[in-house]
Amino acid sequence: MSTAKTQPAPGATAPSATAPAAVGLGLVGSGGDGIVLVGNLLLDMAARQGLYGVLVLSYGPQIRGGESAAVIRIASHPVQYEGDEVDLLLCFRASDVRRFEGHIRLHHDSRLILEASDTGALPEWLGDREQATYRYPFAKIENGIEVPGEPRNMLGLGLLCRALGWSDTLAHDSLRARFGHRPEALARNLAAFDRAYAATPGPPMLPKLPVVHGEAPPRVVETGNEAVARGAIASGLRFFAGYPITPSSEIMETLLEEMPPEQGPVVQAEDEIAALGMVLGASFGGCTAMTATSGPGLSLMTEMMGLSSMAEIPAVIVDCQRVGPATGMPSRTEQSDLWHAVFAGHGDFPRVVLGVFDVVHAHEVTNKAFRIAEAYQMPVLVLSDAYIAQRTEVHDPVPPVGLVPPRRTWHAGDSPKRFEIVDVEHGVGAFRVPGTTDGQYLAAGIEHTLEGNPTADGATHHRMNTKRFAKLDAIAEETRDWVRLLGETGAKRGIVAWGSQYGMLREWLPRHPAYRAFLPEILDPFPLAAFEQWSRGLEYLAIVELSFQGQLHRYLAGLTDLRGAHRIARSGGMPLTWADLSRLLGEERP
Repeated sequence: MSTAKTQPAPGATAPSATAPAAVGLGLVGSGGDGIVLVGNLLLDMAARQGLYGVLVLSYGPQIRGGESAAVIRIASHPVQYEGDEVDLLLCFRASDVRRFEGHIRLHHDSRLILEASDTGALPEWLGDREQATYRYPFAKIENGIEVPGEPRNMLGLGLLCRALGWSDTLAHDSLRARFGHRPEALARNLAAFDRAYAATPGPPMLPKLPVVHGEAPPRVVETGNEAVARGAIASGLRFFAGYPITPSSEIMETLLEEMPPEQGPVVQAEDEIAALGMVLGASFGGCTAMTATSGPGLSLMTEMMGLSSMAEIPAVIVDCQRVGPATGMPSRTEQSDLWHAVFAGHGDFPRVVLGVFDVVHAHEVTNKAFRIAEAYQMPVLVLSDAYIAQRTEVHDPVPPVGLVPPRRTWHAGDSPKRFEIVDVEHGVGAFRVPGTTDGQYLAAGIEHTLEGNPTADGATHHRMNTKRFAKLDAIAEETRDWVRLLGETGAKRGIVAWGSQYGMLREWLPRHPAYRAFLPEILDPFPLAAFEQWSRGLEYLAIVELSFQGQLHRYLAGLTDLRGAHRIARSGGMPLTWADLSRLLGEERP
């Protein structure tokens, strides 16, 4: 697993006046071909030249083996979307492409790099067959049988760097940084890279990107899950418990590697129920605590979420959404946990739900989740998804000054009753920690009095519900502007979307100036006043999401009048593209 790193540049060539703003690459191979490694190395080299980039993976639910693909977009400006089509496709076997319909798309001027001995036909859905094709002997064939040879991913890397016009010195530096601790592997990889890089004739050239002249500014290379983990560490995380589940596992893995031991422990629990139980126990003891999971794990955590709300114990729960229900498609993305996050649970209990826009935003939104959980003593859910969680972005460093330390309302000595409101502004009681002076109190999932004593009195239950839900009013006021507005202010056609649709929309909207978009960062309590102000004057409104039922549309319809709004919803599996959105809205292809 990679770690965040800032990359200096070796000497970079001067940019061309006619250089493109971005280049898209598609890589397809089988398990063991090292496709992901090639993608990560390319992003590392892009960062070393002061470029930006995004790497999106596509793979099946198998533990090992099977085909895998990567789409990379490298640009001279920040990008959070991989684009609709690739400019160059590297494919080791024609048969491997067949699993990736909708993930890999070519245009009429795309270049192809294929295995020299593979005569298999590429699928029709890739597009017209007029593209320039370059064939290279990746496989070593003896007596008609493929035998182990040079690492084909390093051969492919050499050809890709040649096609991009990147120097072999740049690649050597990146390979040494990656394999310097393994001299034999480094020598083998360098030899394979050099052989392909020097191939005559070489692969078809791509237009050169305008790399930074001289020494590049620092860039960070990280995944969405790594960003969540690092945002939590920067926010003062002191305890994490979780259970591995795709696509959230890298959050725990990153914390295991990078969480300072003196800051707190990281525990792999026996299941998701135990994980959230441990988090609540640590938080009850005064620690800032978090867990991370995906849809099936969130289902198991639901009762514990109610305990967090009833006992007013802070907890942050990160849900990296995948396709459901049940096991669903573990490695594919969807936005269909919204209803579960907002409504799931027996009885009435408040919670807060936030959405993640991209890798950079994951730092900020994780910090905001801790701030709300700690200040209001309640569960806060952060909804990421597989598309963000497991993609890699090259971005500018996240300024630490933007992260605000979370706070609790503490009280010790002559304390008021634990569940009595003492912070009128926030509607919360004074937090106590057992073992400290006057810290003892009864904390349980049963309804209770202001002192924490069990009660079955209906009037008391109503008063306590009123107290707990009053927090949402204060939160709604504090978060009323937690939205992102895209597009021209006066546009008459509006789009409401959330989460990972952000990256695609920020590039689609300039091509469609008749539209503007509203993306809430906080989903519950929903920033309704901001939405109603934004939607004034619209002649057309569409709610866009990756959910078969249109969960955002139906949720928002329960909060405000959406008569006449169009529901643009489909199942997940593949993220929405520019072409998808244009088709669903009835627009021409961009």
